Amino acid sequence: MTWTPMMCFAVIAFAFVIGEFLSRKTNGFVSSMVFGCFVAMGLFWSGAIPATIAVDSTLLPTLNATGVAMLLVNMGTSIEIEDLLAEWKTVVVCCAGLVGIGILAFTVGNMIFGREYSLTAAPVVSGGVIAFQIVSEAANVAGKPQFAGFAALVLAFQSMIGMPVASFCLKKELMMAKAKGMFSGAAEKKSAFKLPETNLFKTPSPEADTSTVKFFKLAVVAVCGYLLSTYVLTFLNVNIMYLLVGIVAKKINFLQKNALKDAGGYGYIMLCMYALTFNGFATVSPADALSFIFPLFGTLILGVIGIAIMALIAGKIVGYNPYVSIACGVTALFGYPGTEILSNEVVASMTEFTAEEKEKALAYVMPKMIVGGFTTVTIASVVFAGIIAPMIF
Repeated sequence: MTWTPMMCFAVIAFAFVIGEFLSRKTNGFVSSMVFGCFVAMGLFWSGAIPATIAVDSTLLPTLNATGVAMLLVNMGTSIEIEDLLAEWKTVVVCCAGLVGIGILAFTVGNMIFGREYSLTAAPVVSGGVIAFQIVSEAANVAGKPQFAGFAALVLAFQSMIGMPVASFCLKKELMMAKAKGMFSGAAEKKSAFKLPETNLFKTPSPEADTSTVKFFKLAVVAVCGYLLSTYVLTFLNVNIMYLLVGIVAKKINFLQKNALKDAGGYGYIMLCMYALTFNGFATVSPADALSFIFPLFGTLILGVIGIAIMALIAGKIVGYNPYVSIACGVTALFGYPGTEILSNEVVASMTEFTAEEKEKALAYVMPKMIVGGFTTVTIASVVFAGIIAPMIF
């Protein structure tokens, strides 16, 4: 049978439809990526689909050609500099946590799991799909696509390790804060810190700001990032530059926040990213999958240990309690919207709290978790992956 691009597209989309359905059945505890990965392995091992399905679907070429650049520029537009500056302690703690991942990956992880497994896992543990994309591309270029499959499994399972750790630490932190009377007095007044206005461009009217215009602006900003990285700031990885120019474009009001989502392209680009995950298992045999088990969970646990150690040290310096330091650090393993969902669930589970105390508790933990997730997954992991990926193979 000849596989058409649309048939390939449908199979990949269906695999992750199954993943999302089963994930909802676990109330989100098991990521849809986990189920999607198992579906992909089952289809490849049974010989039901061709090994080239991701390329043949046109999703993977789209991702490599334009998708990653637009996704990173869009991520840059979602970053609020004021929020990062207001929660600077959280930013410091989270960045320190990623340093901890790197230190243990190059030392203990290298000795126990080997350089390739340890360094492949480290950037993915530090963040989300973009870090995975960078590592996966490095594995394919090096002629070792099985490590792209390993990275996909790390991406799939990391939230199952990170969320329970964060949940436990947040509950402990809130109980300690309640015992100190932090939620019994008047609500703490938030800082009204605001950077100077830098809007060089007028906000366009809805009639003028069409999807086509949004895509054009995203493309212009991405081209600027590519040119800057290629000809001016050549020491900066192009993926890091895409993120930086996205931040600048939002700050000068050339791009609006989440422009790719508003243009209607975000969901499609994420499906392209799923195709990359799917493709990671095209050359993974059952024997390979079994060999992944020890380094998979070993590197995830080692990553959490590295985060915890450095987050505790940084937290001590900036005045954070140990539990909130670790909770902020491990946001690297699940990011947004997991940070928001987890904050709400933990506060709601605190039956010892009054309604007023819960409101204050949520106001206390939510900004830290949200900023923590943005710092690790959206910003620092891209930088981290850009540095580590060239060293892996």
